Amino acid sequence: MTRIQARALWALILCVSVTVVGFVVLSGPVRTAEIALVLRLLRFDASQLSAVPGHAIQALPQTGLAFRVEVTPYCSSLIAVLALGGIAGFILHGPLARRMLAFTAAAALVVACNVVRIAASIWVGLRWGSGDLVMFHNWVGTLFALAYTLIGFLFMLYLMLPKEGETAQALEVAR
Repeated sequence: MTRIQARALWALILCVSVTVVGFVVLSGPVRTAEIALVLRLLRFDASQLSAVPGHAIQALPQTGLAFRVEVTPYCSSLIAVLALGGIAGFILHGPLARRMLAFTAAAALVVACNVVRIAASIWVGLRWGSGDLVMFHNWVGTLFALAYTLIGFLFMLYLMLPKEGETAQALEVAR
């Protein structure tokens, strides 16, 4: 194994390890925070919605049956955020401050989009029932999650690109 291959393997192991440990440690607190953000976003329906133990939201629609929405660990944005953090921390090259700024901006985008996704699913459930909530969550929500995760990654890479003038400056320093 060459030195470059060993460094790449070590970076991959660190990236996966930090992501897994972060997921185990942060899953509960992040879901709690996301539920609070969803309830704040849907505050116009606040009389119908409340957080309940077990990382769930109870909905009492004006018409139809009451239902609960469980925000599972895999429904949270944490997996995508940790993956972006691992990539920024261990895979990408460049100044640490720039990588962390790019990661922070991309993570904020992913979290905001995930909160909108959960809120949209609940809103559909309040309007048309829990069956439509499940269908919306499974189809539209999944496609939206894939899109915003990819867009968050591309946004992070865009922020890592050299800005105008930095490339020329780097070439001058290299001479």
